Amino acid sequence: MASELYNTIDALSREKGIDPQIVVSAVEDAIVVATRKYYKTQENLRAQLDKETGKIRAFAVKTVVENPEQVEDPQLQVTLEDARKVDPTVEVGGELQIPKVTEGILGRIAAQLAKQVIFQKSATRFTTNTSGGSPKS
Repeated sequence: MASELYNTIDALSREKGIDPQIVVSAVEDAIVVATRKYYKTQENLRAQLDKETGKIRAFAVKTVVENPEQVEDPQLQVTLEDARKVDPTVEVGGELQIPKVTEGILGRIAAQLAKQVIFQKSATRFTTNTSGGSPKS
């Protein structure tokens, strides 16, 4: 059973003639932007919307390197030793996902950003479909 949030996205998608995945992607992008603003970070962030529960998870993604000498940017890389404290199964060259708390802190900001991103994506889609080519810059 899909969450209330996903059902709303589905209804909005049908109403606007937009692929639901574009709207989900826009919501996830907005959560990334809101999370980045809230935490004031330049980390590589990702967000995922769980279709069933409606929960949105945000996390920093870091590449795992073997030893401290290989860490060129601590915002983007983590040593294997430190990574295994979070995920014992992670390997060198893999990605470590470090959860960021979003529940209760991103609400209004994320909703406004999602609205903007959805509008931009639907405008780009409209421009692409009506021009017969790629989106206008």
